[in-house]
Amino acid sequence: MKEHYTGHRKRLKDRFAKEPESLYDYEIVELLLGYVIRGRDVKPQAKALIEKAGGISGVAGYGMADVDGLGDEAKLFFSVLKELYARIGYEDMEQEAITIDKPEKAASFLRFRIGYEQKEQFFALFMDVNKKLLGYKNFFKGTIDRLSVYPREIAEEALKKKASFVVVAHNHPSGNLNPSEDDIILTDKLIKALGALDIVMADHIIVSRTGFFSFKKEHVI
Repeated sequence: MKEHYTGHRKRLKDRFAKEPESLYDYEIVELLLGYVIRGRDVKPQAKALIEKAGGISGVAGYGMADVDGLGDEAKLFFSVLKELYARIGYEDMEQEAITIDKPEKAASFLRFRIGYEQKEQFFALFMDVNKKLLGYKNFFKGTIDRLSVYPREIAEEALKKKASFVVVAHNHPSGNLNPSEDDIILTDKLIKALGALDIVMADHIIVSRTGFFSFKKEHVI
């Protein structure tokens, strides 16, 4: 005797094939989970994941252990999805130079690297004199409300990569994109540390799963 979810899953797939926009967010997640967790109904887990993550946009970065019935395989699956999107963003950046007046290019890449994380992380992107990406590095991982950033380490990495421009970025797990007073103070320190080496800090970007804030675009620097 077939379980009820067997027919349900096929109906979801058929609906998706004909009209993907007709599926609810939790049904999209349910379909994805079905490829990882076989032999049982995953609708309750899909709904719980959407609720706990605050929406479908937060699913990729959410801790699967917080949802009963989801284990390491589900966590790995969504981590692979997040990495896929991050690499798509990186591929776009490789094909075209990052320009200072278009922080959207950096933000698109950074969103899937750190925008979904539940703890603050600090990234730096390094560019040559033509603003072509030379590389990037995740420097620090902190708690939700505290992050230790050392300008000297970023300056040393910029010298190592022979960078002329640097874009720094960090995430706000709360989703609030407004820079704090500490963010502004840190930005000033980084500008001075890099400027002493004739390296321009092109931008500081705050990113979340829903958007970004550019210090350059908003004339904070």
